[in-house]
Amino acid sequence: MKRNSLPTIFILTAIIFIALNFNANAQLRISIGGTVGGGYLKSNSPSVGSVTASLFIETNTALFAEVFPRLGLVFAKDFNAIIPNVEKPYFPYVRGITFKGVTTQYFDGRYFLEEGVGLLALNDRTFSDRDDWNYGAVLSLNGGFDLRGFNLDGFKLGGGAEYGLTFTNSLPQYSSIHGFVQYNF
Repeated sequence: MKRNSLPTIFILTAIIFIALNFNANAQLRISIGGTVGGGYLKSNSPSVGSVTASLFIETNTALFAEVFPRLGLVFAKDFNAIIPNVEKPYFPYVRGITFKGVTTQYFDGRYFLEEGVGLLALNDRTFSDRDDWNYGAVLSLNGGFDLRGFNLDGFKLGGGAEYGLTFTNSLPQYSSIHGFVQYNF
């Protein structure tokens, strides 16, 4: 059995995430969201254009003043995988887990800019015989329009960029320019 499997890492990160929520002294609010876009991925190989996607969950429990935890799953796969009639035996991809601290600034009421920085665990599958976990950092920047009302329930829409870089094993990395949607409960 592999020691560094995706479910094990996800469960441990989720336990930490949930433990942070038990220390919340305000009413717990949760938001979920996702991104879809394009970018590139690479490892010990030339970069490959990719389609990217991510899902995340965030709470209002502050890690530090105005910095909120966001736990996410990220996936990037060779762009040729979505093109019809491409007969290729293997399409490189990476997948992983991010744990970021996110802060948001608002401009003129509803326009926002959010920045995030955190930790990254990335599974490198750029070659068919490679399956190793790598650890590093992730940076993100999103901007857009907040559609929420006074009760703070509703959507935030926008676009942004994300960059993930690892420092172990085969040094995989990815980047993404994406559309962004988030729903606050």
